[in-house]
Amino acid sequence: MLAAALLHACWNALAKGRVGGDPFIGAVVIAIGAAVVSLATLPFSGLPDPASYPFVGASGIIHVGYFVLIGASYRHADFTAIYPLMRGAAPLVVAAFGLLLFQEALTLPLLAGTLFLSGGVIGLGAQSIRSGGLAAKGLAIAAVNIAIIVIYTLVDGYGVRRSGNPVGYVTLMMALTGAILVGLIGCYRGRDLLRMLLRQWHIGLVGGVMAMLSYGAALWAMTHAPIGAVAALRETSVLFATMIGVVFLGERLGLARLVATLAIFAGLACMRLS
Repeated sequence: MLAAALLHACWNALAKGRVGGDPFIGAVVIAIGAAVVSLATLPFSGLPDPASYPFVGASGIIHVGYFVLIGASYRHADFTAIYPLMRGAAPLVVAAFGLLLFQEALTLPLLAGTLFLSGGVIGLGAQSIRSGGLAAKGLAIAAVNIAIIVIYTLVDGYGVRRSGNPVGYVTLMMALTGAILVGLIGCYRGRDLLRMLLRQWHIGLVGGVMAMLSYGAALWAMTHAPIGAVAALRETSVLFATMIGVVFLGERLGLARLVATLAIFAGLACMRLS
């Protein structure tokens, strides 16, 4: 799961700064790359159990919103601000729903993790707004995307357990997401999308492979472990994202943002122990 966390941080960084300078189109190009990889993989992975098809359909549609909002949020915020905020806040809600819907145990580490995460997320958001690294519009987009992350995590956590084939589940879902995005974005920004695909198709494929492997590993883990614990471990990507943002994207971290990010990481580590 740590490798999956690193891959997730990497493909998000590609969307932010390496696909033609427009994070919105960058995120869409990576989603399309994941769809192409999925279509190539599907004949070998096979289809999931038909009982999971409603979840695949729902998740595919939800992920359209996720990729669109990822790209939109990166237009209005530093990577080292918005990524830890979105990924750190989501496990709080996932853990709560896991307790309610899946009767997962409430433990002391889970409570400690909740406190660390809450403090880190609030501190990071406040510091980033004060420093100008997070615009109000970016914060609003992040809030909506946090809800989307929670919803697709719960939908997929339940759906993959009924699929009998985690690889088939994620490949079918990613293919559906990419197909919808091609039609949707093609209607509004078709020329920009086509130009970016022609210029950056290789980055789209690399990012798509990363997205596939990252989320596929998470879904497989959800068939063997509590959803909240898997979500928390996957979100250790915030530490990788922070390092990538500083080293490769040239963003300034600052002491306050570093402390808040470490608090988020500590909270995720506590939740992993629950």
